[in-house]
Amino acid sequence: MTSFRDLGLKEDLCRALDELGYEEPSPIQEKAIPELLAGHDMIGQAQTGTGKTAAFGLPLLQYLDPNDDETQAIVLTPTRELCIQVTQALRSYAEHLDVNVVAVFGGTSVRDQAARVRSKAHVIVATVGRMKDLISRGALVLTGTRYVVLDEADEMLDLGFIEDVERILRMCPGGRQTMLFSATMPPPIARLAESYMYDPVTISITPKKLTVDAIEQAYVEVDAKRKTDRLIEVLKAEEPEQAIVFCRTKIGTARLDRTLRDRGLQSKALHGDMSQGQRDGVMISFKDHKSPLLVATDVAARGLDIDHVTHVINYDLPNNSEIYVHRIGRTGRVGRTGRAITFVTPKERSEIDQIERDVKTSIGEWEPPEERLDHAPRPKRRHERRRDREQREPVDEASPGVGPVIAEAEEESGVDLGGESSPPEAPDPNGHVKLFINRGARSGITDDDVRWALSEGAVIPDEAIHDVRVLERFTFVDLDGDQAEKALDRLDGTKLKGKQIRLEYANG
Repeated sequence: MTSFRDLGLKEDLCRALDELGYEEPSPIQEKAIPELLAGHDMIGQAQTGTGKTAAFGLPLLQYLDPNDDETQAIVLTPTRELCIQVTQALRSYAEHLDVNVVAVFGGTSVRDQAARVRSKAHVIVATVGRMKDLISRGALVLTGTRYVVLDEADEMLDLGFIEDVERILRMCPGGRQTMLFSATMPPPIARLAESYMYDPVTISITPKKLTVDAIEQAYVEVDAKRKTDRLIEVLKAEEPEQAIVFCRTKIGTARLDRTLRDRGLQSKALHGDMSQGQRDGVMISFKDHKSPLLVATDVAARGLDIDHVTHVINYDLPNNSEIYVHRIGRTGRVGRTGRAITFVTPKERSEIDQIERDVKTSIGEWEPPEERLDHAPRPKRRHERRRDREQREPVDEASPGVGPVIAEAEEESGVDLGGESSPPEAPDPNGHVKLFINRGARSGITDDDVRWALSEGAVIPDEAIHDVRVLERFTFVDLDGDQAEKALDRLDGTKLKGKQIRLEYANG
């Protein structure tokens, strides 16, 4: 097994990765980091969620000179949300380095950001428009910039930023190292790479298939006039820990959010007609688990990368199957199972069939979760879940800085939630296994409740249950290895103290 130390990263970076719970490099990290440490320009073709931020960020941080106050590296991003996300990640990796990572983006005071840029900004992570603005004001000079990263270049193209990107590249020194990351390589991006990169190494990491195996999918057929009422019924039955509800239009998003709040549900809207400050407030509230429901358009939700979204609800059908997969992929993260529920009118029913054909998946009619703790299995049978775990790609990294939830659980429990959460290939039946439950003290669940569920609901002997640790939002159970599958099959998806619970293997 390759480790981050094997890739040539210095100890201060490896120490930070250890503290973040990173155990082994993802495929793009394993391929990209040695090439970048060797000084090569690089084109990385990879989707979001493959670990590309660490792939370019760790080599970049390794070669910074803390004693040089000039801006030595810039990372250009298409959106404010991605800018913030990348900045948080780089700061986490640089925990033990004396370097300063500064984020600059629109919607906030340009004077304040200019002051931060002038004051020892070793790395600047920026949206294209704000960087262009700072350069034009003379606040940012790129003559000392040795590392340039273009992140999600295809989205920069879609948003019309490529000409500005070229202007910024022309202001950087000719001997710089350039890294370009893009999920796709349309001709304008290929021309950009040819014009502004020197003999780049190309690394392509693409999923073996477009997969939604870890997501339980269902549809709800309902007349258009009853759709909102039916949505509220589904939400009350599902009791999601966190859910994103997708609408097609900004007006529809605002209207649905208002209706949900009028009906007593705690929701927030995210759409393009909101000010950037309002959007930031909504995203922070959702990431910090202060808002259980987010009603959003596709465009507004770009860059929203949150690990503990338990449900995605398509209130309006997406325009195509690719958008469907992109939407529902926001649940089922960090190796856990998520639920995706799509609303269709009778006239739209055939579109579900088309999505099933395109994605090669099965979408059944929605049924409410069990109302009490019993022995009924979930819709996905045991052999299917085992098959899914065996086929699941390792999850490379939990996004650092997205909120206190994962950090709280890892710190208090000593269990790594950022890595692969499926069980060992051949668990020792005589050993102990740790299970993760998505509910804790905040849901009114106690140690006795969990032990009762295991003994009465899953018929597990008391002596096989070695430890139950109830945290604020999570619970960990330590039990005999030969009892783990029984607990998963009988309890996963049932209700405890009126709350639906999810069980997964924890990687300890």
